[in-house]
Amino acid sequence: MDWLSLRQLLRQFIFGVIALIGIGVIRTDVLATDLGPGSTAPVRPFRLDQVQLGNGLLQEKRDRIKAFIQSYDERKFLVLFNNQAGRPNPSGVTPPGGWEDGGLLSGHWTGHYMTALSQAYVDQGEQVFKTKLDWMIDELDACQKAITARMKGSAATGAASWVPTHPGYLGALPEDTVLRLGPPRWAIYGSDLDTNTWAPWYTQHKILRGLLDAYYNTNSSQALGIATRMADWAYLALTIGDKNHPKYAGNLTRDDLNYMWDLYIGGEYGGANEVFSEIYQITGDARHLETAKAFDNRESLFGASVANQDILVVGKDKVPGRRRPYRLHANQHIPNFIGYLRVFEQGGDDSYLTAAKNFYSWLVPHRQFVTGGFGGSYAGTDGNGELFQNRDNIANAQASSGAETCTTYNVLKLARNLFLHAHNASYMDSYERGLFNQITGSRADTSSSTQDPQLTYFQQLTPGTPRDFGNTGTCCGGTGMESHTKYQETIYFRAADDSALWVNLYIPSTLNWVEKGFVVKQETDFPRGDTAKLVVEGQGLLDVKLRVPAWARKGFTVSVNGQAQSEEAAQPGTYVTLSRTWQKGDVVEVEMPFSMRVERAVDRPDTQAVIWGPIVLQLVGKPDNANDGYYGLSLYQYLKRDGDYSKMAIKQTGISDAGDPMFKVANGSLTARPYYIGDSQVVSSYFRRVETKVVFGTLDTGVPNRKRDDGLPDYDVPVAGISSPGTDGPTFLDLVWDQAPFSTHDKFVKAVTSMAEEFVAAGTYSAEERDAIVSTAGKAEKELTPN
Repeated sequence: MDWLSLRQLLRQFIFGVIALIGIGVIRTDVLATDLGPGSTAPVRPFRLDQVQLGNGLLQEKRDRIKAFIQSYDERKFLVLFNNQAGRPNPSGVTPPGGWEDGGLLSGHWTGHYMTALSQAYVDQGEQVFKTKLDWMIDELDACQKAITARMKGSAATGAASWVPTHPGYLGALPEDTVLRLGPPRWAIYGSDLDTNTWAPWYTQHKILRGLLDAYYNTNSSQALGIATRMADWAYLALTIGDKNHPKYAGNLTRDDLNYMWDLYIGGEYGGANEVFSEIYQITGDARHLETAKAFDNRESLFGASVANQDILVVGKDKVPGRRRPYRLHANQHIPNFIGYLRVFEQGGDDSYLTAAKNFYSWLVPHRQFVTGGFGGSYAGTDGNGELFQNRDNIANAQASSGAETCTTYNVLKLARNLFLHAHNASYMDSYERGLFNQITGSRADTSSSTQDPQLTYFQQLTPGTPRDFGNTGTCCGGTGMESHTKYQETIYFRAADDSALWVNLYIPSTLNWVEKGFVVKQETDFPRGDTAKLVVEGQGLLDVKLRVPAWARKGFTVSVNGQAQSEEAAQPGTYVTLSRTWQKGDVVEVEMPFSMRVERAVDRPDTQAVIWGPIVLQLVGKPDNANDGYYGLSLYQYLKRDGDYSKMAIKQTGISDAGDPMFKVANGSLTARPYYIGDSQVVSSYFRRVETKVVFGTLDTGVPNRKRDDGLPDYDVPVAGISSPGTDGPTFLDLVWDQAPFSTHDKFVKAVTSMAEEFVAAGTYSAEERDAIVSTAGKAEKELTPN
């Protein structure tokens, strides 16, 4: 890598290892192993410092968030920590604000910011980020030691007058705000600083995650030392518990832990089980794996996940467990399963992996919006968009606050980690969808603000609504700082035995695989373009696995040094493997033409979205009140036999100043543009398909385009005012054009005839209507011949 010589890297590594061994933190047998997510999986990620992002859309988004991180005053994060430690603060420096304001979630943003700093540093080696991070670590180290010192009689006053129950605690709030969640007080979610709690273990997770990322990305032995002492404290807090309380009755039991994690919001712990599993791997101290397993939510959700019984939303009279609501909070529970994977990787039994796989299958596709977002309210509920919607409810869960950004952040982490074990391309298809839509769309395309990160919380799905940016101190503001500084993390994976390289995403980047002696440079303007070139610098036998996206319906061709590599068509939703002995300078070229398609909501197929390759196209403007407030589009009249929407129905008309493709819907009145554009324009992700008559081009059969309602999902939990399975199934034209492309007009007519017969058999069409449809289809050859 050009910013840090191999000698410098090795020097940092050696001195870091010596320091860690010297203080007894790191086990010597871990030095030759991978660390972090997927560290024992058959497929493994590269370190962030091994992949450098090239110029393009993601680099633009990254640089905007890096500018904010660089300009933001890191001293603001230490104010509340210093208060608890009894240490002075600089004059005039205040906490960040938002949820990081002295309230019961304070401290979480500090962890996010540390992760973002370490990722921003490792990206290009810019010292400014490491200098900020090192200062914060020094200060947090001093705070932790000052708090623990009070157990030995060190005097403190004011906010720091409390004495910790166990050594090693670190936080922006008193230790009591964590301990009171458990017995004997069982504090609940609220705002009273003296009696309530928010999500104390969530905050602990974020701080620990930030410290571990500082260790992974900058070799900070000091950060690992702080994290290990925090883990020692956590073990005591979750086994011995609140021992100094007058009503203390003894150590925590498994039943106590289940009761804690079943609590709405208060029991939210993020992915705390992931960090303790990782600390166990580094230190070899079995107590930390025990702590990770203490976070098993075995009141109801863990067992249901193992058994593949979807209980994310249940009837109000069928709520399992003692404390959970009938709709679970999405971000409270998704990260738990990321942690279960980490427990599995460090010696947990197969049930942890099974639980994660099954849980993910409840989300994708059953609760995923076209943008890669999740969560939504629906009629008859409390309107909280942070909670899961009932299974298969896509069309009737949009008219609320929208999809929460950091829910997608967590689902992407889960999909990524599952792929390391299962290698199913569908995980990467879902990852790509969320990354290039919901995540890239979460950052405003504006110059940096020093006041806030210009990130989204909810991304609206209600038609004709703008996107709001800001989010200082919120969960989505924190995960957003992380997302935009780690775009390179999933581009490439490797086999555990280094025999294969997986190319998962088409993003301009350079992989420096030092251990294998390979450098791979990927040149592409994806997703603004649909080709990629990989230049290989290295020699030797290696399987290169190229992902064939599920949306690549117009072909996926690969050549090496100009020679086509396969006579068989690559199948969308798989990987193509190039097995060869590579030579320095070999060039792999990939062509994956984007196609225009529509995607229908499973529960109401006339609710649709337009997708260009992997990118959702949003319609610009405010629709009127017709069609329930959605734009109504009629598009089948523009299709030819090839079924290609991009030729006439939704055509690209130009390129914006930023380099983004711009489109017009057939009648020319509507502009469509990529979802990832981050501004405050009024836009719609979904529209309503209005196709009242069966037409072939300009030929009208005179027959209504009726719907066939079989196959619609039956909501497991009812939606007020909505019949289920419903009466808005796919239309005759939907089912015919689903079979496109048609190589000949004969084949088109046969498809029309077959479908018409099915509709007659179902009692949807009469024989006379069938004859009119088939007759008109036969006359439409000229109308439907592709240009």
